[in-house]
This record gives sequence, structure tokens and C-alpha cells, in this order.
Amino acid sequence: MKNYIAYKNVNGNKKNINKRSSYFYFKKSSLWKYIFIISSSILVLKILIKNKVLFLSSKKLLNGDKNYKSSDILNKSNIYNIKKENKFFFFEKNQDELNYCNNYGILIYDYFDGKEEYVEGNIGDYIQSLAALQYLPKNCKPYFIDRDAVRYYYGPKVKLIMNSWNHIIRPNTYISNHISPLFVSYHIDNDNKLPSMYVQNLKKYSPIGCRDNKTRDQLNNYGIKAYFSSCLTTTLDIDYAVDQSQRTNEIIFVDYELGKNTKEEKFFISLKSYNFSNITHIHHEYILESKTHIERFKLAKSLLVRYSKAKLVVSTRIHAALPCLALNTPVIFVNKKYDKRYPGLYELLNTIGINKENEFDIRVNIDNNGLVYNSKDYLKYANKLKDLLKNF
Repeated sequence: MKNYIAYKNVNGNKKNINKRSSYFYFKKSSLWKYIFIISSSILVLKILIKNKVLFLSSKKLLNGDKNYKSSDILNKSNIYNIKKENKFFFFEKNQDELNYCNNYGILIYDYFDGKEEYVEGNIGDYIQSLAALQYLPKNCKPYFIDRDAVRYYYGPKVKLIMNSWNHIIRPNTYISNHISPLFVSYHIDNDNKLPSMYVQNLKKYSPIGCRDNKTRDQLNNYGIKAYFSSCLTTTLDIDYAVDQSQRTNEIIFVDYELGKNTKEEKFFISLKSYNFSNITHIHHEYILESKTHIERFKLAKSLLVRYSKAKLVVSTRIHAALPCLALNTPVIFVNKKYDKRYPGLYELLNTIGINKENEFDIRVNIDNNGLVYNSKDYLKYANKLKDLLKNF
């Protein structure tokens, strides 16, 4: 009997329903064994028909080019998609058709938290994946792997950079044995006690590079070796930095509106070198059903190109602000409230807003010409990440 493994169903419930041929011995009568097997088979068949099961065949989406950069993902790279939207999947192990994979994966996001599927997504997640893609071999054919379903991946064995925001819930509490993960720029959103299985799994793959000090301290308290790695998006200059001659006069506000008669407005008005009467507004949220994963990567890439050429970016989104450090684009991070996700990252950015003491604070570097400039403190972490990942 072939061994098929479930990947994801239409309701978002991720269950491993690995069906192996089994032998059941009943003392009373072997007839019960056959009745049980037949009835179970009928039940499984009904489930498959009801959910319109598709046997997964990995489809080559784009033509390959050994010289492609991750920024060319949309028109040159070899991406093999092992997911289809809103269907119940089965993945056949050892399927010959999939042997062309170069054994690397890349994170994608379906936003399922075990209770509900979300309507909107955050394109910043795909910006993080583009950062990871820079470090894969140039002739690699990565597999798409859902961040919220790493336990349920049973495709070919792959290496996977785990640089993402995570909320750990049962039963998705460990990494599939088919994944060899590298934990860098990792964030845990949980405030409550972490599942013991998850803790043991992280110990197995330690040391864990953490995106923020809170996650580092949390893991250390569980006896897990962890360190502050900063965010991988601070290395996006590898594929996305542009020559300064391409710099425009565009001022971009990312998910931020300049309020009237506010302390923020007074500060920005004081920056006489900028024309804040002509602002481009960009939003990082999008409707999930409106975009495939490839289209989400395309949107993420287009935003990075835009940020790389801007005169100034002002953002409430951390994955607009941090990439701008790498892209050498002056950036100000607006902090509406002190966020537990960002200790360690705040210190790398120009910031305006509420600090840890719940006070309004402005920490922005301005040169003699009245222009905003970024601190270079991020480089000591970005360079370490590049060294760590260059032979991934």
C-alpha cells in the first residue's frame, strides 16, 4: 500500500492521517478484523470524496536560471509549489516526480491559528521570506512550507531558515523530521507557558537566534541556549540595495497617518528638508484570498524596490523599517505604544513615540543639513547573520 500523508484540509484543520497497512488481532474472531478494516476504508473513502482530494503533483511554476538572485524570484527562480489554496492535500512520499528538488524550503503564510483563518495577511512576512531566499543556492528549487504547519510537512527533506513571528499552539508544537531548521531572527508571541514538547524541540536545534530580547530571555528561562540575532531583513542589501543615483524624492508613510496638532506632526513639520505635503501612503495588509503566494512575493518585492529608492520612509511596520536600514534609506519607526516584540530592535532605529516608561520620546538622527540618517549599529548583527548563513 502506498503511504500518503495529509498536509492541510479545507477547514484549516491540519491532521496527520498517515494511513499504513496495519494488522489487528482479535481473539474472538478474525471476522471482526475484516469488518473493522472494510468499514474504516469506507469511512476514509467518504472523507476523501467529500473534500475533493487532490493527489499533489508538484508543479514547476517558473523557468530556472542558475544565475538568478532572490530578487528575481518572480521571473527567473525555480519555485516548486507544494500547496494549493483551500484544498485537502495528500503528499506521496518518495514520489519520483519530486526528486528534482534541491532540498531547500522557504516559509509562506496561510495564517491559521487553530481557531480561525484570517481574512487579511501582512506582506511583511513575505519580506522576511525574501530575506531568507537570498541565502539559498542560486540553482535551488525551494518548497513552500506554511509557517503554521511545520509539523505537518512530509515532503522531501529540506533545509529551512526559520525567521518568523510565531504563536505556538497545540498540536503544532514541533518541527517535522523532514525539516532541518536554522533558527535565526525568531520571535515567539506566547506569554503563557510553552508546551514541553516545543521546548524540547528547540533545545534540539539550539542555539536559537532571536529577533528580540524578549524571545531570547524567554527561551533562556526554559534552559534553551538563545541569543539576540536581530532581524534577517537587515541583510536585504544583498539583492535589493540600489545605487544612490536611483534615489527619488518620494516620502513614504507605511500604515501611518500624520495626525493634526500632535507631537508627531510638530516634529515632522520641523524637518524643513522634506516636503510632507506630498506623501505616498502604503499599507502592508492585504486580503488573503486576493493573492496567491507567488503574487504575495511579487508585492513584497515591489515594496522593497520602492523603499530602496525613497528619500524617507516613516513606518509603524517593523518590516518596512528594518529593511530600510539595509537599503540605506533614511527611516523613522513610529511607536504608537511600547511593543514587547521589539526590545533590541528599537535601539537600531530612529524612533518617535511611546517608550518603555510610557512617555513620548523622539530619538532621530538629523545631520547639519536637516536630513534624517540611520545609525550603523545594526551592521554588527547584520554582518554576523551574513557570516552564519553564507554556507547554509
